[in-house]
Amino acid sequence: MLYPVELRAQNQRLTRFYLAKSGYDVKELYTSVSLNVMQAYLAISAIFLFAVAARSGEADRNPLDEQFLRSYMAGEYDLVGRKADSTLTYTGHVTFREEGELLEVVRTVEGSTDKCLARFDTIAGSDRIPVLRMHFHFDGKEYDATYRWQSDPDNYPRFTGYLYFSGVKAPGLEAFFPIHK
Repeated sequence: MLYPVELRAQNQRLTRFYLAKSGYDVKELYTSVSLNVMQAYLAISAIFLFAVAARSGEADRNPLDEQFLRSYMAGEYDLVGRKADSTLTYTGHVTFREEGELLEVVRTVEGSTDKCLARFDTIAGSDRIPVLRMHFHFDGKEYDATYRWQSDPDNYPRFTGYLYFSGVKAPGLEAFFPIHK
C-alpha cells in the first residue's frame, strides 16, 4: 500500500514521495516529473477545456432550423390525452402540414376538428430548450399548449406536452405518436 508523504519542487522537478508498506517493511519511493513537462501539460489542458467550452456555447447561440423542423414534423399522429383539471382521458388525431414558413395543425378530438398554427420557441432562459407552442379551442375553451419532441427508434418525431387554460389548477397532458404509412 502506498501513502503519499510529501510533494516537493527542487532542481526544476516536481517530486512526490511515498511510503510503501508491505508487511513489516517500509520503503521510501518517489516519482518525479520535470516542471517544464508539467507546465506544458497544464497549458494544453487549459487550451483544450477552453476550446470545448467555446464550442458547447455555440449551439446555444444558433437559432432553431425551423425549415428543417417543419418538414421533419409534417405528418399524421395519434393523440392520447388527459383533460386539464380532470382525470378524463381522450384520443384523437393530429396532422402537421408545412405551409410555407408555417406549421399548420389540424386537431380532431371527440369528433370536433380545430385548426391552428404551431410556432417554435425556447424555454428555460439561457438553456434555450426548444419547444413547440400552439393555441387552439378544445372542449369549449381556449387552450395554450407547450410540447417537447424527440425521435422515436425509427427516427419519427414523438411529442409530449402540457395544455392549459386561464385559471387551470392541473394542466392537461398530451402525447402524439406518428402514424407510419
